[in-house]
Amino acid sequence: MEKDLEQRKKQAYGIGLSVFILLGFLTIGEYFLGSIAATWWVPLMGVALLKAFFVVRDYMHIGRLFAGTEEEA
Repeated sequence: MEKDLEQRKKQAYGIGLSVFILLGFLTIGEYFLGSIAATWWVPLMGVALLKAFFVVRDYMHIGRLFAGTEEEA
C-alpha cells in the first residue's frame, strides 16, 4: 500500500514537472509570436487557451470536485 502511494507521488511529480516545462515553452513561443506579429490574435488566443487548459487540469485539481468518493489514506 505504501509502495503504491510512493509510485503515485512520483508519477504526479513527473506529470507536474512536464506540464511546467510545457507551459514555459508555450509562454516563450507566445511571447515571440506576439512580438513579431501582434495582429495574429487568433493563434495567440489559441495558445493562451491551451495554457489555461493545462493549468486548470493539472494544477487546480478540478477533477476532484467531480470524483464520487475520496480514497482512504
